[in-house]
Amino acid sequence: MKKIRNLISIIIILMIIVPVISLLSYGSIDSFQVINEKKYLFFNSSINTFYLLAVTILVSLFLGLFPAWYITRHQFKFKKTIDFLMYLPLAIPTYIMAFSYGEILSYTGPFQTFLRFYLKPISNFFNRDYLTIEILGIILGLSLYPYVYAACRISFSLIGKTYLNLSESLGNNWFKTFFKVVIPLSIPSILSAIFLVSMEVLNEYGAVKYFGINTFTTEIFKSWYSLNDESTAVSIAIILLLIVFVIFSFEYFYNSKLKFNYSPNSKIDYTLNQKKPILPYLFSFFPIVFGFFIPLIFILFNVVDNIGSYKLVELTTYTANSIFISAVSSSIIVILLLFILFVDNQYKSSQSKILTILTSLGYALPGAVLGLSLIIFSRILNNIIIDISLIGTFSLLIYALVIRFLVVGRSPLKSSIEKIPQSTFEKAQNLGLNNYALLRKIYLPLNKLGIISAFMLCFIDVMKELPITLILMPFNFNTLSTKTYELAVEEMVDLSSIFSLLIIGICSLTLFVLKKYLSQ
Repeated sequence: MKKIRNLISIIIILMIIVPVISLLSYGSIDSFQVINEKKYLFFNSSINTFYLLAVTILVSLFLGLFPAWYITRHQFKFKKTIDFLMYLPLAIPTYIMAFSYGEILSYTGPFQTFLRFYLKPISNFFNRDYLTIEILGIILGLSLYPYVYAACRISFSLIGKTYLNLSESLGNNWFKTFFKVVIPLSIPSILSAIFLVSMEVLNEYGAVKYFGINTFTTEIFKSWYSLNDESTAVSIAIILLLIVFVIFSFEYFYNSKLKFNYSPNSKIDYTLNQKKPILPYLFSFFPIVFGFFIPLIFILFNVVDNIGSYKLVELTTYTANSIFISAVSSSIIVILLLFILFVDNQYKSSQSKILTILTSLGYALPGAVLGLSLIIFSRILNNIIIDISLIGTFSLLIYALVIRFLVVGRSPLKSSIEKIPQSTFEKAQNLGLNNYALLRKIYLPLNKLGIISAFMLCFIDVMKELPITLILMPFNFNTLSTKTYELAVEEMVDLSSIFSLLIIGICSLTLFVLKKYLSQ
């Protein structure tokens, strides 16, 4: 079993490394020359990418930190419901959020139309172009703040009331306590959340394309597909890969030095201060309403208005395609991780740390970079092995999705395994159970919750994924995400709403079931 585990680990490591090496080897010859020739293109893309990244991070921190602190610290009515609703923007892909708000804020959209009819004196002030990088940053922040919220909820709940009482006894009010005690103790979690937000922004394609903003990802697509300029596309992909590697390295090594060993020394929930009963609701109102309900209501109205334009066969086919790709990719991820983590738990392996780092790097790879790398890798294979082309096949698409989301499934599975005392496995082995019986009778039943959580998290992420699916999807094959994008970029956002609604519905239902399982 250990030999099989080592073989699978080596295969996964090669799966992640080989495409990256293919990209670097393909572009290493003339990348610097291309960058030198097109300085303005690279400079403009860099400025836009980093500016969008900065705006999104700031908005995500603002929307995630304060609600997480108030919801963790206080006990109030509907706390569990509000806590669940804070996660729901994860069910709306960033590109759908951008399409929806682009239409809502347009001249003919409901926002400006309402102002012209009922508040005419101020309507001219709001008659402006909202397809700007700042607005997009706010929209992406509304979509991605749950990463910050989730990380901070866990971190804040571990701090405990004693730390807060000590701070208050030193004369610090709640504001100083929050910024001098709570935030410093939560830096590892906050940095991890910022890393996730950064990777999502760097991976984003549909939203920035719709807003007409040139970033690294849009330039890769434009150079490769529209201009047929492979050298420029590969050069930009290499630059983006290096940026991601720098961010990943900083987050990994910086966090490794900031491991705080503290446990909850008392329950942090207080009774709500009756003088300010509205504060928790105010802090959570903006992200929940603007991050989920407004785009959802807009999409529902569009669906009702265009209900006669949809074909049931088309909807069924695209939904089945999306569920099939998501289910297959998630199942492969869970099976691979389950076997590797099981053997790791039985036989401590030196490969574990390398595998952990590389799976994290696989998630950090933007979809456009990974898709481009695999196309180049497929070409190399086709030249070596005649008559074997992986381009436009399900195997290549699933291969890419498994690489990218392997780390998403690893965290819940690993956490579940670590909660089981090692003595449980030792007693089972003393009773004569071999490794396969141990896996079937002990390991799988005890980790059922972790397996379900890993599958559902991967399922949601694959369901929402756009760049990889756009680049690598098989011929004459569409998913809900690709169809939503195709209609939106052709200025038919109203017709794309039904596909958006199906994605949101499936992801929301999956999140609800996941939350139910986690609360058991």
